[in-house]
Amino acid sequence: MKFFVSDWFYGKRLCLGGLYLFALFWLTACQNVAPMALPTAVSTITLPTPPPTPVLLASPAGALPPTPVAPGASIMPELPPTPAVTAVPTFKISAEASVPPDLIAIAQTLPTQFAWVDDVSAADVVLTLGAGTPLAQWVYVVAAPFATLEDEITLADLQARWQAGDALFAAAEVAGWNTAVLGQPHPSSIFLADVAEMSERAWAERPSLIILPFHQLRPDLKLLRLDGVSPLTADFDPTTYPLTVAVNVTGEDTAVRQFLAAWDGPASNWQANKLTRVAMSGVTALTRATAFQMEIDGILSPGQAVGPVLQTADIAHISNEVSFTPDCPYPDPIGGTTFCSREKYFELLTWLGIDVVELTGNHLNDWGTDALLHSLDLYTGAGMATFGGGADLEMAQQPALFEHNGNRIAFMGCNPVGPAYAWAGPAQPGSRPCAADFEAQITQLAADGYLVIATLQYNEFYHYAATPQQQVDFGELVAAGATAVSGSQGHHAQGFDFVDGAFIHFGLGNLFFDQMDQLGTRQTFVDSYVFYDGRLLTVELWTGLIEKYCCPHEMTAAERRAALTAVFQASGW
Repeated sequence: MKFFVSDWFYGKRLCLGGLYLFALFWLTACQNVAPMALPTAVSTITLPTPPPTPVLLASPAGALPPTPVAPGASIMPELPPTPAVTAVPTFKISAEASVPPDLIAIAQTLPTQFAWVDDVSAADVVLTLGAGTPLAQWVYVVAAPFATLEDEITLADLQARWQAGDALFAAAEVAGWNTAVLGQPHPSSIFLADVAEMSERAWAERPSLIILPFHQLRPDLKLLRLDGVSPLTADFDPTTYPLTVAVNVTGEDTAVRQFLAAWDGPASNWQANKLTRVAMSGVTALTRATAFQMEIDGILSPGQAVGPVLQTADIAHISNEVSFTPDCPYPDPIGGTTFCSREKYFELLTWLGIDVVELTGNHLNDWGTDALLHSLDLYTGAGMATFGGGADLEMAQQPALFEHNGNRIAFMGCNPVGPAYAWAGPAQPGSRPCAADFEAQITQLAADGYLVIATLQYNEFYHYAATPQQQVDFGELVAAGATAVSGSQGHHAQGFDFVDGAFIHFGLGNLFFDQMDQLGTRQTFVDSYVFYDGRLLTVELWTGLIEKYCCPHEMTAAERRAALTAVFQASGW
């Protein structure tokens, strides 16, 4: 409401006039005089017109121009950010130096109610190898460079080496172990945190030993059985193994309970449900003198010694070079090189528990393409996967894919040498010829998360050492992404190599074939690849020696030592 001076003046006049009339009336009444005539009219009072209300202008004279605002900018004033509320850790956590680093790393990333401290004495919760609430079991193993002749060690020998410091390397945390199992370590023992460095130094100082966590094994290291026990078997019992370390938690009760509730780390670094064993074998040709001996001693006779190795594998591989056919004649032990296998010999493959059949061989079509097509029907009917060959080129190019215990494994193979009639074509059964798409497919499978086992039906050499070109060609498959490369052509056993962490065996030798004229063609390997948690952990070697033109027996200790010495020396070791 607006109030002006004219309003005030007008109000005062009305008030004074009213008082005057009232006073006059009161005086007249008190004096007893004749009534006075009242006026007949009252003058009209004219109210003055109030001045207009002033208008507020948007931009008064003399005002500053408005401040320009950038497009999209807020015209509201910026407020300082609200400071984040930082949770105050409730408990302090630490670990003894002997606790496995993997577990320490997990403990350091626990929720905010736990604060990591290096000082064990200042912690509310401590990870320890001493008494406390059980947290995890950590399995350690004894390993050696792959080119080591020994396959096992006794606990007594390990204790002696540990206390003597005899070329022994160990994971850094092992230095703080309780000495109840191994005794006091020698001052010259070397404790390293990096497994690659341990491996490199151990190779340089052979013969040497390494003590490291099971899951940190590498293909260039071989696990040594300890008192005959190996963690590479599915029936391994960590609780009875001397190098199993119990990791416990101790501290204030409430803190320990909350720690265990928040803990999401593994209960062990050895879990049977993460292991996959693949058995890779050499040349199989159930023909000529091998087949003749099978007719005499029984169809299953060639597999008696090697059978358990293949039967206990999760995935058993065989490279069968000769097709089965109903019209294959009775075997001639001194026949030529046009091969076939009698259909009844297929029982040997089923009895061995073969899971995947490689078809890169040179002799697949010796008895005609119908024999190969018939063999493919047998494999399919028995639930066996195939790779490296097929009913046509498209089928021959398909990998054999497996997934077991979380490990994705792909088998790929090709034949770079022919003969031409053995190769598959658009409408021709046979083996897969090697081409650029082979390496591209390996790369893609590796990118898809597969551990690729690549095989080559390479040129045949009757000596242990791989040729320089062979080393280049096998190495190219590693560069493409293969985890392991295996020479399927090798009638003569050949050496090994490690390239960028991948395992190469240039030739495994004959598994079932009648070449008895050289020691190297009688020596055979079955390479057991042990995969764990999505990577190749290590490789175990079974060694056999063919006798009676058909049947490998497991090598004696002396035979094995001689064979390993020959192939290791040929490998440059």
